[in-house]
Parts: sequence; structure tokens; C-alpha cells
Amino acid sequence: MTVRIITDSSADLPEKLARELEIEIVPLNIHFGEEVFVDNLDIWSEEFYNRLRNEAVLPNTSQPAPGEFLKVYQKLVGSGDQVVSLHLSHEMSGTVNAAKLAAEMLGNDLQIQVFDSNNVSMGLGLQVIKAARLAKSGATAEEIITALEKWRAEVKLYFTVNSLEYLFRTGRIGKASVMVGSLLNIKPILGVEQGFIAPVARVRGSIQKVSQEMVEILKADFGDRPLIVSILHSEWSESIEYLQEIVKQQVNVVELIPGILGPIVGAHAGPNAFGVVALPVD
Repeated sequence: MTVRIITDSSADLPEKLARELEIEIVPLNIHFGEEVFVDNLDIWSEEFYNRLRNEAVLPNTSQPAPGEFLKVYQKLVGSGDQVVSLHLSHEMSGTVNAAKLAAEMLGNDLQIQVFDSNNVSMGLGLQVIKAARLAKSGATAEEIITALEKWRAEVKLYFTVNSLEYLFRTGRIGKASVMVGSLLNIKPILGVEQGFIAPVARVRGSIQKVSQEMVEILKADFGDRPLIVSILHSEWSESIEYLQEIVKQQVNVVELIPGILGPIVGAHAGPNAFGVVALPVD
């Protein structure tokens, strides 16, 4: 019996890698006022960021309906496969709850297991990739869930944003943090802790200093452990190139996976956000 991995579009997975690993992706929705777009079907990153810069109305996001998960579950379970369905933190979205409801509607508790990653973007994506590789190796659903519980506790995501206003206006961070972050040329470093976006550090000065601080935090987290790493960015720039180079120089990177922040995460992080995600290989 084959185990298939399902995730949602907030994972920001590279399309080629998702195809190779046969990962099913259920899209979330983007809202610009009354307009609703299905992520990566009706709107893509470049178009999204162009609209984000030029429209007065800030976008928001919504979870897939349970029926969207149900269609995928029915297809896979009907073929005799088991399913591990892995999604962004329930503290950020109702997506994982929609997935659980769909599994209950199908009534196949033994064949569908829904897992809350407690993370987002490639913090979720790296867990998905490792789970899919484990499934390809012949692991059972139970073995994959056990591994995911370990990876969920180990994965680290750190990022910075050009403005905290997007996180505040979409309800992902408090007003006080917005006010503090706007003072004295201070750039925040944010992370994901227990499924929430949380402040990690504040750096005064250049983007290069922010990047180096992220790397120092990673080194404190992992030491010399071999890592799978993803460099996250909304749009490529010299700052991203600098971060990538110092990560490769100073951290034990075994595999580097690209991580473009798609519309779902971009709606909350805003343009010119970037960061790094790491998960131990072992």
C-alpha cells in the first residue's frame, strides 16, 4: 500500500520538486476586496506582488473548503493509497481543520492522517519534502507521522519584513510590535514558535547585518549539524544573494532548496520579505 503526501499551497514548494515527489497540493484563496483568486491557479507570485504594490486594498487569505480536500482524499483512497495530509499551523489558518473535517466526512480514519506542522511556508515545506521522500522509500503512514513529530520540533524558520504593517493589518502580529519596529531603523527578525509568529531579535542597521544575525541564530540552534536549508524571498535581490552566500559559508548545508514566498504568505509578509528555514538531515 502506497502512502501519499498532501499539503496546501502555503508550503511554497518548488513546482518541479512537488511533481517529482508526487505531492498533492490543495490551494488556499487570495482575496483582493471582492475578488477571489485560487492560489497558483488564478494568480501567481509575480502578478500578486505587482498588485500588492499598486492597489489600495490589502489582500487577505482564506482556507480551502473541506470539499476541496474531500475530492483529493476520495481520489487517492479510492486507488487504495494511504494519505498523510500535512498543513500550516492551526494558529495561522483553519486549513488543517478543514482537512480534518474532510477526513471525517470520508470516514476513513485508518487511511487518512491529518498533521499540523505548526509552521508555514518552507517551515512546512521542508517537513513535506522529507515526508514524501520517506513515503517513496516505503515507510508506513505511522512511521511518517512519528518522523514528522520529530521534524516539527526541530525545524526553524527566521525571516524579516520590509514593513510590519502587513502582519498587523492581517492580524498576524500586534500593534505594539509595529510601532517598535518602525523606530530607529530597527529591523525585526521573526520566527515561528508553537505555531505563532513571534519576535526573535531586533537589528539596527543594514540588511546585511540582519542576514548575519539570522545566520548566527541558526548556528546557535544547530551548531555543525548537517542541514537541509531553504532561502525564502518574495523577489530576488542582492540581499537574498548575500544571505544565501553566508549561509553556505557558515552553516553545514547539505541541500539547498529554493523558497519563493507565494501569494498566501506574501499577503501577510508583504513585499521584500526574506528569510531562511533549516531542518536537520538526520
